[in-house]
Amino acid sequence: MAQVAAGMTGLSELMADPARVVFDEVADSFEELERVLNAKAALDAAFAWLAEQSPEAGQRVGSTRGFDYLLAGLGLSKKEAAARLRTGRHLFDPPAPAPAPAPEPAESEEEHRAREAAEREKADRERKAREEARRRAQHRSAEILGVISQELANLNEHADPGSAQLYNLALAEAGRRTPEDLRSWLRDKVTQANQAGMPDLLAAYRKRFLHLGEADADGGRRVTGYLPAGDAAKLAAALAPGLRAGVNLPDPTGKDPRTLSQRAVDQLSVVLDRYLANQSTATRYGVGSVLFSVTAEDVESLSAHSTFSTNTGDTLNLIDVLRLGAAKFDVMALHDTDGQPLALGRGVRHASFFQKVALFAAQGVCGCPDCVTAAVHGDAHHLKPWDRGGPTDLVNLMLICRPHHADNDDSRSGAGGKGHADRCPTTGRVGRRAGPGQPLRFNTTHAQDRSAGARIRNRRDKAPADRAAG
Repeated sequence: MAQVAAGMTGLSELMADPARVVFDEVADSFEELERVLNAKAALDAAFAWLAEQSPEAGQRVGSTRGFDYLLAGLGLSKKEAAARLRTGRHLFDPPAPAPAPAPEPAESEEEHRAREAAEREKADRERKAREEARRRAQHRSAEILGVISQELANLNEHADPGSAQLYNLALAEAGRRTPEDLRSWLRDKVTQANQAGMPDLLAAYRKRFLHLGEADADGGRRVTGYLPAGDAAKLAAALAPGLRAGVNLPDPTGKDPRTLSQRAVDQLSVVLDRYLANQSTATRYGVGSVLFSVTAEDVESLSAHSTFSTNTGDTLNLIDVLRLGAAKFDVMALHDTDGQPLALGRGVRHASFFQKVALFAAQGVCGCPDCVTAAVHGDAHHLKPWDRGGPTDLVNLMLICRPHHADNDDSRSGAGGKGHADRCPTTGRVGRRAGPGQPLRFNTTHAQDRSAGARIRNRRDKAPADRAAG
């Protein structure tokens, strides 16, 4: 490790001012560095797989999940950690045992034995291909390994050849193809393998997903997804009425400057409005509601630059708020001077809608360190468990995402290497301890800083310094 660090330091110092470097004098070194880094990609996947299999990995960060160790222990993003794990599973998961095929109607015993032998041979080919793939992966870059994992996600369980064989073939092809060409080649191979195997009528259903990307500088988010044919047909039918010129405009007879894509977005907004206004959802107690967090100072200083954080993780400007029609459905949470929400209710097992509003206003996101999961995906967690006498009151509640909630040690004994949520007795702020006796760590992310509670605390803490400076 010391030699690697020394080599990287030397190259960094050499390239501090690349304008003064002769290309031919460093090209060989950088080509060698790229080969070394290619080998690291396989090591990264192996270590990620090991972390997922080892309880000790999660325990290092007060969790039961190796994935949390990759985030907190190695400082990886969720996207990078997931990518390394996908590659690790392809390379190091033990092969599944050969399935025993069920007898088919009118099938003779000899034909059945032949099918059983074919399944065993396929499983053996998969095992050998996986072993060879591990050797080949040592010389491939993280980009190549990522391309292969992404394309093989579309392979169904009955495909022939199977996942390990195609993975090995793709690694062999990677030596003579660019990443773009490899992706195209492998996509065709996956299609052929799916067609060669047994038809999988649920393949598209299992692949379904819908993802909202992170907000960009304008506050908007890209939407990506994959819909089974039936759901795609329903969406197309729901959007079709809004694609005609003039639909959803104040004056439907005037000139419509919108593109078809923009009309589709406007129609989707109408569909969502109708769902959220439907009487069947009127008693959902905030589920499916958009909440935003403000302070009194925010209202007093309202301007074109004003923005409001929401329980969905989005930041709204004034136009966004007006387009939501949010004035019809106002919900307000009152804070004390420390930024803590005042008590809104007590006495029942589950937190009320208004208590959840207050928790969102105080925290904005999950209260665990480094977590940016939006409030809409969180639970109201009892710091002192309900079944041990803990009240359902704000002083005993904390907003926490579901993975961290499931990983919380209510006994606070450190059982299973789990950490637990807690509240600072001095400031009243909530956070998480990695185990008994461990320091209380708070969420200091930018997403948390946008909450009304955090902004009140920041203004309060800044005031003495301002007075001292004056």
